[in-house]
Amino acid sequence: MMKRAIALLLCLITLLLCVTACSKDEQDKGAYIRMFLTEPIYDFDPLQAFDNADDLQIVSLLFAGLFYADANGEPQPDLVEEYEYVIDEEEERYYLTLHLKTTNWSDGVQLSATHVQYAFRRLFYADVSHPATALLYDIKNARAIVSGDASVDHLQVTVVDSTEVEIEFEKDIDVDAFLKVLCSPALFPMRDDIVEFNADWAKKTTTMVCSGPFMVRRMDYDVKDGFILERNSYYYRDRQEDEIDKYVTPFRLIADFTTPVEEQLAHFDTGAVGSLYYLGNIPMAARTTDAFNTLLQKGELTDAPATHMYYLNQKAVIGDKALFADAKVRKALSLVLDRDAIAKAIVFAKAADGFVPPSILNQANDSETFREVAEQSIATSPNKQAALDLLQEAGIVASDYSFAITVAAYDSAHLATAELVKAAWISLGFNVTLRELGVEPVYIENAEDPSKREDAGYVKDLYKEALDNGDFEVIALDYVATGVDAFSYLAPFATAFSGNAMDMDSTTNPGYKLNGHITGYKNRDYNAKIGAAFDQVDHEMRPVFLHAAEAILLEDMPAIPVFYNQNFALASDELSGIEASFFCNAVFIEASLDNYWEIALAEFVEKKENAAG
Repeated sequence: MMKRAIALLLCLITLLLCVTACSKDEQDKGAYIRMFLTEPIYDFDPLQAFDNADDLQIVSLLFAGLFYADANGEPQPDLVEEYEYVIDEEEERYYLTLHLKTTNWSDGVQLSATHVQYAFRRLFYADVSHPATALLYDIKNARAIVSGDASVDHLQVTVVDSTEVEIEFEKDIDVDAFLKVLCSPALFPMRDDIVEFNADWAKKTTTMVCSGPFMVRRMDYDVKDGFILERNSYYYRDRQEDEIDKYVTPFRLIADFTTPVEEQLAHFDTGAVGSLYYLGNIPMAARTTDAFNTLLQKGELTDAPATHMYYLNQKAVIGDKALFADAKVRKALSLVLDRDAIAKAIVFAKAADGFVPPSILNQANDSETFREVAEQSIATSPNKQAALDLLQEAGIVASDYSFAITVAAYDSAHLATAELVKAAWISLGFNVTLRELGVEPVYIENAEDPSKREDAGYVKDLYKEALDNGDFEVIALDYVATGVDAFSYLAPFATAFSGNAMDMDSTTNPGYKLNGHITGYKNRDYNAKIGAAFDQVDHEMRPVFLHAAEAILLEDMPAIPVFYNQNFALASDELSGIEASFFCNAVFIEASLDNYWEIALAEFVEKKENAAG
């Protein structure tokens, strides 16, 4: 009887399809696209998306930028309707005026110039550490704020009216280069009324607001189809006049983290119920399966603007000394790594022969990449004897020292890499362990009954907390570019450009000294090279100083580059309209899935049949 009812229901829905196929109405909200875009992430704040290359995949779908960098690194307008750069020689003023388009946040609040201003100011807050700060040093008073000589209110990013922002500079700038700065995801406009009053705003669907084409509808990774991004119905849209899909075609992007990815891969694009139609990342467990090897030939592999590396904490006391403060020790740890073997094991990777990844431009106003003209490099094959010789020169008996590699427990590729790195360092005689940090639920204490706790509805990311607080001896991370050119990538290793938080307590830091890079790295020559690159009026000379700066990093090894990240993407034959940006983010605004009504119908019928037993 139940099967007969289902059959009748199927006929009715099929008839409905015939009626609605010729016109879009409110019942047809658009396609549901199943995909595997990243492994789970737990914090959607854009500023938290630069230590894992996958995080930006999601964040870029949730927030809109002033501009975005296309696949070639060229700026394309997003929130900006038009702009004007003014040189006022008489007043000695140089400023850029941005006129914003009209759009709303996912809660209906209009996105305004105030939200743009807040995003810039936020990077300069004394308690915020972020490498993207170095992108903004051309702005008037930026350097003074970083040095503690001015307050963040003096940053010359001014609200003219609700849709107009004025950015004033210290000197005449290359405006085309600065437009590329404005492509950085670190500058996505933010709401101060959200961010300032809820430290965990980006971890919960109830407090998160989004300005981009999608918003987070559900983020429960423990249930089937528990992660859902849904169309932001306010994105550029007049909700009274415009069709629901005028600016964003698909209705939902769905990920299932409960079904093994190996099983999902086996049914990719088969038309079976629950099939994946897009792949943007493959967990390590699935990268050696037969199903994956078949699909690998159909996908597209591109260089990501990120290098997987290991930060060495020079302030950490290990045994009886600050072990990593010795450049010979750091270099020995680098020399013993078999980068070729590690990259091969990770699959979507290239062995790193430098710091700056292959897709990063030599300079902002050039199409040539930094690696194409770099003369300095490091060997990608191991040299264990040279490493042992350096340790002997440093007077280090490796077996006397024990340390841990901190790694994100939820990132399978990072864990696999850490195991290989650990084995290499153990071969030198060091006692090395993995400190795998994941997430834990956050609970709210019951004021009336301390013995009771209520689930707060989100989790604490212990790995990111350790990284942010410098609580590590060695830590694995993807160093993701904040901008499109080499200056943005290299500058944060210089003390004055690190973007690191400043201790504003005069009792502990009476001179308001800059903290420098989170590793504790300081090198006067390196600082001078980055400073000279920044000060160059002749932009053709800037790369000369930057290549010299990278050579210093390769000699000092304050961080150890292991491999350059690559991005693998595969779309079903039924799926079209997907583009990719410079940051390897998939753009789903115009994504179209053929026959999505039939797909939805098949899934609906299967659910009914399963429920019927």
